[in-house]
Amino acid sequence: MCLSLAAAARQHLRELVLLRRVRDRIDADPARPLDIEAFAHSVDLPVALFVRRFRDAYGLSPHGYRRALEAIRNREASPVAPKVA
Repeated sequence: MCLSLAAAARQHLRELVLLRRVRDRIDADPARPLDIEAFAHSVDLPVALFVRRFRDAYGLSPHGYRRALEAIRNREASPVAPKVA
């Protein structure tokens, strides 16, 4: 592996670790409003690039991820109606 490829791989892994921390913060406090600018700053990326990298890593934008997380929690919290035979 050439030096520039190794450096690019290290940078990519570093970004993935930081994105995972952001995702964990979103998971940990679902009631807290998303501050995309603060998240982007914590990853040391411009906002647009942060959103793009988050989407690449998790398949959804940070807002989309939050909505999906809320939907899952709401589904788990709702009582299941009994089946009528």
